[in-house]
Amino acid sequence: MTNRLDNIKAVLLDADDTLWENNMFFLQCIEWLCKTGRGMGFCDKAVLTILDSWEKHHIRLMGYGYGSFEQSLLATVKQLVMTGRYYSPGHAGLRKRALKWTAFLRTHPIIFMLGVEETLPHIASHYQTIVVTKGNHDDQMSKVQRSGLLPILDGVEVVHRKNVGDYISVLKKYNLKPEETVMIGNSPASDVNAPKRAGIRTVFVPHSKTWHFEVEPIQPGGPETIHVPHFAALRDVLKLPM
Repeated sequence: MTNRLDNIKAVLLDADDTLWENNMFFLQCIEWLCKTGRGMGFCDKAVLTILDSWEKHHIRLMGYGYGSFEQSLLATVKQLVMTGRYYSPGHAGLRKRALKWTAFLRTHPIIFMLGVEETLPHIASHYQTIVVTKGNHDDQMSKVQRSGLLPILDGVEVVHRKNVGDYISVLKKYNLKPEETVMIGNSPASDVNAPKRAGIRTVFVPHSKTWHFEVEPIQPGGPETIHVPHFAALRDVLKLPM
């Protein structure tokens, strides 16, 4: 397998945890939730199991996004209060604190991943460059706008699930050929396996805090997948001038 890509005309880019930090802020919120659960007699595993169950439920109903997570967080807090072994007057304010967490998640600072600020402008100057992200349109566009990257991008597509159909729709909208397109991201499920099934080559940029719902084995075969240690390594993969 080569470590460099040939015949590429368009670059699709994931946003969260590829261009900037995202899941680390959710993990901070979840640590607060686990600490709250410990005070009620729950182990961390039990708290996470409850949260995961509610997340799966609300994702089915609402799709991905901060609104879905907010409902899952509130439902988990309520379940902990109702079924926990201990109660204190402080528990009356948990809903308010949970809502403060989700407000923070919607406005968290943009912390770019290693090499993004230096490398992305070079990518955008040589290739048609489109961000493909999933979730609530307004929430995702808010992050793109706050990042200051919007002027150098050729497009931003906020899709529902990042499945094969979503990628095919992006290709059709921008009149792209799958064999001349590469998708770059940190999620094995959404940024590698799904576009591979749409005939798109991929670059996997791992992140130590990738959301566990997105972690799965990368499919063998099909269009090639190149692994790089960080975003700056894309300069070599995409044959950008130094």
